[in-house]
Amino acid sequence: MALLFDLLVILFALAGLAAIGLAALLAAPLKVPPPLGSVLDGALQIDPEGLPELDRFQARDGTWLAYRRYPAPHGAGNRIALLAHGSAGASAQMNAIARGLCNAGIGAVAVDFRGHGASGTRGDAAYAGQHDDDFADLIAELRARDPEAELAFVGHSSGGGYGLRVAAGPLGAAFERFVLLAPYLGHRAPTVRITDAAKGWASANVPRIIAILALARLGIDWPQALPVLAFATGPNSKKFVTDQYTFRLMASYAAPDDWKAAFGKARAPIEVISGADDELMDSAAFARVLSPLGVRVTLIPGVDHMGLCWRQEAIKAIVAALNA
Repeated sequence: MALLFDLLVILFALAGLAAIGLAALLAAPLKVPPPLGSVLDGALQIDPEGLPELDRFQARDGTWLAYRRYPAPHGAGNRIALLAHGSAGASAQMNAIARGLCNAGIGAVAVDFRGHGASGTRGDAAYAGQHDDDFADLIAELRARDPEAELAFVGHSSGGGYGLRVAAGPLGAAFERFVLLAPYLGHRAPTVRITDAAKGWASANVPRIIAILALARLGIDWPQALPVLAFATGPNSKKFVTDQYTFRLMASYAAPDDWKAAFGKARAPIEVISGADDELMDSAAFARVLSPLGVRVTLIPGVDHMGLCWRQEAIKAIVAALNA
């Protein structure tokens, strides 16, 4: 009996230590990186001229989510490109691309994905995977307006990574093709640079993420509402951008864990476009690792990460990819 009591004491002590350890990991502060000039300056180059007012649709949970419509010129075809912004961004980030597509006869819909812009609670989602439900609801909304429309997907950075998730999943069947602009494929992907600039855009709270994942295995999911990712957006841009992500938003608006397998599961052709001077992604690595998977990769000389959203040579490449 005494031995059993001693074992119980040891087990309770270990459980207590584990709880204290997890609590300490959860309490680890989220460090905010200093502003990253190349991204912020690039964002300011995006021309706001012709930016449409926000439209809204109601997602299945009752939340009203925002997007911007760019109808193709009268007499053009019924092609619509759905545009996905990068991390911390919103639909206005895709304005130059959307207008360029319209000039080429392709309609566009730029989305404020939940947790960004005017959609939902800034920096949060209700659960990991909610963006897939939202996106399905948006597609249904667009189909109700134009049942015969041919849909394409264009996503930048984290929006490109999310586009790969869409392409490999059930929603991929709704699209004719995918154009991914310097897609963020996850921190382990060889396409992510390890330079100071690349590391300086986002700061992850690794101890907190470890604790959240451990608690999820025990069926405890409330810590997923805690912020785990901070972006180098600068203190004066908080009202314009999403400067932090909770765990569930980070997990929802992201590329699949197995990005290589996802390319093989894609339901439609994928083209990757990257600037040769991208400071966050390794453009040469895109060509090296994706070409053997049958993915067409286009590199644009003299263009950096944000330049893909406003440089005319980048917009011409996007139009060409959609017309391929």
